[in-house]
Amino acid sequence: MKLLFFIVNTKAGNGKALKLWERMKVELEQQKINYRSFYTKYPTHAEELARQIGSMFDDKIEAVIAVGGDGTIHEVVNGMVDYPQVKVGYIPAGSGNDFSRGFSVPKAPFDALRFIVKNRHRKGRLFDIGKTRVRGVTKSKYFVSSLGTGFDAAVSKLTNESKMKKYLNKIKLGSLAYVGAVFRVLFTYKLTDVTIEIDNQTIHYNKVWFVTVSNQPYYGGGMKIAPKASPRDGLFDVTIVHNLSRIKLLLVFLTVFLGKHTGFKEIVQHKGAKISIQSNTKMLVHADGELVGQLPVQAEVQHQKISFLVK
Repeated sequence: MKLLFFIVNTKAGNGKALKLWERMKVELEQQKINYRSFYTKYPTHAEELARQIGSMFDDKIEAVIAVGGDGTIHEVVNGMVDYPQVKVGYIPAGSGNDFSRGFSVPKAPFDALRFIVKNRHRKGRLFDIGKTRVRGVTKSKYFVSSLGTGFDAAVSKLTNESKMKKYLNKIKLGSLAYVGAVFRVLFTYKLTDVTIEIDNQTIHYNKVWFVTVSNQPYYGGGMKIAPKASPRDGLFDVTIVHNLSRIKLLLVFLTVFLGKHTGFKEIVQHKGAKISIQSNTKMLVHADGELVGQLPVQAEVQHQKISFLVK
């Protein structure tokens, strides 16, 4: 008998994920679904739980389900990366939920649960993820949606530390925390020069705001930063924003939710499977919105590495 294993991020969405899960358990029990649930107690715990589940219950796993936000699915994938035969599912219960947008997961949490239950015996679909390593860190990490450095990493740091985020989550406007952080960082961020290597081609950019390496179109709570990115094509979409005034950057953010920002001449996009980014200035790096260190950073596509239970 195989089981669904749910990893519930108790802090996701300012506790929204835990409240949703309490209601979901009732539905699972009414349908007599075989499952087990585990609760996170601290940052990175979801990764540890996923790895333990993979090693201890390998032949009993129907699927491992992340209940939370983009940080939760990020951790679960890092824990399950050595178990590619196991399906990974997702119930969106965080602030941004960009994974649900880019990987065709039902947006409503209970719709996502019912999809998982209905399709639990079906084979998953294989998707690409990214493998990355930053300065001073010996162990590689994996990302599902995007990796970024510069302005967007500074914004991610401020968003994750924001007290306002929990209040916005209560009124179901958690993604606005990211937008608020954008405006706070906008007028203080210092531009830098960056060197990027894309599949052995080296390019230099001056006065860079940020570089984003995308595996799917969305990041930052619904911003369509890489409209043509696909998590199944074996390539990243790399977006560089440079030589842009602060006022014009605001215009970019007004258009990025619709994916119309690519028309600005200061925004350059490339495709590649192996990316290296470095700078003479200290720059933070995030993976799926979670800070992982500073430049230099390398990222490489892991083609069809993870099996997701999605539409």
